[in-house]
Amino acid sequence: MALSFGDFVLDERERSLNGPEGAIELSARSIDLLFVFLERPNVLVEKRDLFDLLWPGTVVEENTLHVHMSALRKALGPNFVATVHGRGYRYVGPPPTRIQERMAPAVRSGGNLSRYRPECIGRDHEVRSLVELVNQYPLVTTLGPGGVGKTTLALKAAEELAGGFPDGVWVVDLASVPDGSFVESAIMQVLGIPVRTETTPLLAIVDMLRPLAGLLVLDNCEHVAHSVANIVRSLLSEAAKLRIVTTSQVPLGLSGEHVFRLAPFGLEAAFESGLSAAEMFLIHCYEAQGETVAVDELPIVRQLCVRLDGVALALKMVAARSATLGLGEVDRQLAERFAELSTGWGDTPGRHRSLAASLEWSYGLLAEGEQRALRALGVFQGSFTLDGVRAVVGEHADDHLSELIRRSMVTRDGGDRTRYRLLETTRHFALQELTRQNEEQDARARLADHVRSRFEQSLARWELVPDATWVAAYRPDTDNLRSALEWARSSADWALFVGLAAASYRYWIEAQLAGEGLRFAEAAVAFADDLDPSLRGRLFLAVGELARINSQDLRAIEALMQAVRQFEADANDLLLSHALVLLGTTLNFAGRRSEAAPIFARLETLSAKLPSSKLKAWALVSIGLWLLTGGEEVAGMTKCQAGLAMHRSCGNERGLFRSTMYLAEMVHRRQDHQGAFALAKGILPSLRERGSSLELGAQLSNLACYSMALGNTEAAREAIDEAWKYLPRDHASWHWCIIQNATELAARDGRLNDAALMLGFVDHCFEDWPDGRQSTEAAQRERIETILSAQLDRESYAALWERGRSLSVFEADVLAGFERRFAALPT
Repeated sequence: MALSFGDFVLDERERSLNGPEGAIELSARSIDLLFVFLERPNVLVEKRDLFDLLWPGTVVEENTLHVHMSALRKALGPNFVATVHGRGYRYVGPPPTRIQERMAPAVRSGGNLSRYRPECIGRDHEVRSLVELVNQYPLVTTLGPGGVGKTTLALKAAEELAGGFPDGVWVVDLASVPDGSFVESAIMQVLGIPVRTETTPLLAIVDMLRPLAGLLVLDNCEHVAHSVANIVRSLLSEAAKLRIVTTSQVPLGLSGEHVFRLAPFGLEAAFESGLSAAEMFLIHCYEAQGETVAVDELPIVRQLCVRLDGVALALKMVAARSATLGLGEVDRQLAERFAELSTGWGDTPGRHRSLAASLEWSYGLLAEGEQRALRALGVFQGSFTLDGVRAVVGEHADDHLSELIRRSMVTRDGGDRTRYRLLETTRHFALQELTRQNEEQDARARLADHVRSRFEQSLARWELVPDATWVAAYRPDTDNLRSALEWARSSADWALFVGLAAASYRYWIEAQLAGEGLRFAEAAVAFADDLDPSLRGRLFLAVGELARINSQDLRAIEALMQAVRQFEADANDLLLSHALVLLGTTLNFAGRRSEAAPIFARLETLSAKLPSSKLKAWALVSIGLWLLTGGEEVAGMTKCQAGLAMHRSCGNERGLFRSTMYLAEMVHRRQDHQGAFALAKGILPSLRERGSSLELGAQLSNLACYSMALGNTEAAREAIDEAWKYLPRDHASWHWCIIQNATELAARDGRLNDAALMLGFVDHCFEDWPDGRQSTEAAQRERIETILSAQLDRESYAALWERGRSLSVFEADVLAGFERRFAALPT
């Protein structure tokens, strides 16, 4: 039996709580407390009754009850158990219902809103107003000073609106984005759009969101407002069903933008209790620390709210401090601090003066070493690890971090107990102090060196852990990595810049940000000539693999040859094996067998010495593909199957997918179209489980090609219809490939004029592509040519083909059927 209430299920037999995100950790006593409330819905439970029920015959301090109440509220949110001041508590959430079987936790599909649990206290009117505005206008900007609660309000409104957006709600936090040039990458990463060098990020974002009926929340836009405005302008003109909410301290300045100005909490009585919204919020924050506001302390609460102008962040910080020192002492100290600052901040709005005073005051309570530590932590973009703190802070880092956490100056990063962060306003304050003390350059140098070391270590760890685990460990450092790279480049510290670029390439690949990684690596090449040769070799390895992922095979071959020469000189067999795998595979697929032969001869010897690993799996597949190309089918397939099995055992999902794709291509080259079809189709279920991805679109595009080689046009049609939803329509190689698939389908369907036009378009595109068509696409082009030459007269065919060369990308998409609202162009 279990009790269901809202999105939560309390299992009576297992004494466990499940919510929207799965299992929720609660102590046994907290579970007991929850049972008490659910068995008495909407009934006041006096504190003395709770002590008798939970701790019969035992003397327990009231603070113990507060701890368990705080845990419950953290788990459920603020709207389930109400405090009746001076008496006890009342369960006011959804009525609990008894169910026979344990229900699966509710799962919210579409978007990432479920990661956020906004506690919006005292803002009911503002939430309703914002919801109404979003329902009326495509773009709403929530405007207000720092720390006023814009993010919380936007998230709560999004939660209320979520049911009206079938394609989901996406929240993109831009607070840690260092400047406007990274806004597009931040949005793409949240939306899961792979970055490719052949298209602009903005076009990729627009293409992704154009057909969706969704809500996009862009949070903390003030420092990148111009870049956000450019992106939003394009989205508003292209995505008719999209709604956008931004939070910022400045308007975007766009036509059609509707501004919702969020003021600090009101100081006037607004509730039946006679409390103001600010007082309700402060009391809530205070009681979340396990404390209770006595009746005779309410005037002090009111005075604190007036002093702080109802600014949410300041109230939260004061509540945390009051839990240690008491409300009266905090009020006295804050009053003294205001007196000191009144002249220096006279021309600043009061709400800003209040927030600044709160930060100054909290900072002033720290010991000198703790102040120095807080200043240094300001250089982190986003969250950071304990090792990062030690690297940037230096001596006594652990002690300083513990004290900063205790004083609520540093917080844990959500549910991750291994990472920490500064509130953004605190981070800006710390940076200002860091600059004032002339410590910023030293702190940023230490951060950059730490990031380089962390990502150098990541390369070895990548071999040891599954891909998903590895990416999850390093993804939170994306903004710190970008910041370190940009600082090293701006400071002309070329050894550091090159080291960072060489160390981080694997992360860019696994995080599907290979385009961004290639840009950094190529930029580093220009400064590598005078550096350590071994470092140059690692950089060329990075450029080679990034270029290969970005379908720039000629550039990959050039860089990898340089890497091979350097690793041979260094006698570094491990890195040499890695470079040989990449170089041999790329040469083999390019048809350059004479150049590839000595590569594979060397690789055969080296790979035999490698332990079971992701690298050895790649080596086995690469050698197997080489043998297949040379006609050694049994030996080649044996090597490939061994490599695929090793990929699986190492948890190398991406390696397994790409290896299977390469094998299917090679089998297709050998005219075994059925074998290629089976391989491609076999990995589709796993690819679909990962959601929208370039690998899925590419595999479906190949599957369509194999299907038409078998004469199975219906299977090809199904694959094309699914593939175009995933492949970026970015006027680059995969885009051209899917249009060529549509070209063959049109020819086989008898739409000969459309097919001739599309063939002219695709031929023109590949003329400017240095790598040209690969063998599968070249063979497909021959099939299309055979059909059209046999059924169109020469002059008509030539005229249509020539006309197709001047088609726009949009016109080609229409002919291919990717713009469903248009019929085929007139011929």
